Amino acid sequence: MALALIVLAIGSVAAGWIGVPGRNVLAEWLHPAFEAPRAAAAVAAERAAAAAGPAAAEGEAAGESHEALEFTLMGVSTAIAVAGIWFAYFVWVKRRSIAENAAREFAPIHRLLLNKYYVDEIYDTAVVQPIKVASQEGLWRGFDVKVIDGAVNGAAAIVNSSANVLRRLQTGSVKTYAGSVFVGVVAILAYYLWL
Repeated sequence: MALALIVLAIGSVAAGWIGVPGRNVLAEWLHPAFEAPRAAAAVAAERAAAAAGPAAAEGEAAGESHEALEFTLMGVSTAIAVAGIWFAYFVWVKRRSIAENAAREFAPIHRLLLNKYYVDEIYDTAVVQPIKVASQEGLWRGFDVKVIDGAVNGAAAIVNSSANVLRRLQTGSVKTYAGSVFVGVVAILAYYLWL
């Protein structure tokens, strides 16, 4: 894990030099994409007018002071980063007892930081467990078992009970079938004669 963080840190330092003040390669490369579509002649005329006037000198002076501020801020942030790296090296490598004493002295804060502010536990309690309970009790035991399985098992039970009734009617005996047809014909005739 430390090696991956080192590679990412080196990449971020290298990427930071892309936008160096005065020669911002990325901004120059993206400039045509963000420029409003205008006729090339109009753009050239505007640039020529801006370069010829006294405002051009003021714009260059403002740009130089802006660059100086950016370089100052870059230097300050780099100095803070280097100081932090040196301090961490001193505490964790050279004088490990400082870190151990601080962990004992500030035990609650150490425990809080060691457990990553309990974010995983809070997330598990607030999100994972409710979803797990809703999935098991509501979707699985409630909907799947009672509705889906109930419909499938109910259809099978209806077919099974109907088959039990119809199986008793089919005996395989021709005399029984002839008698059933005779009783059916007599019942139909009686119905029509009765009306």
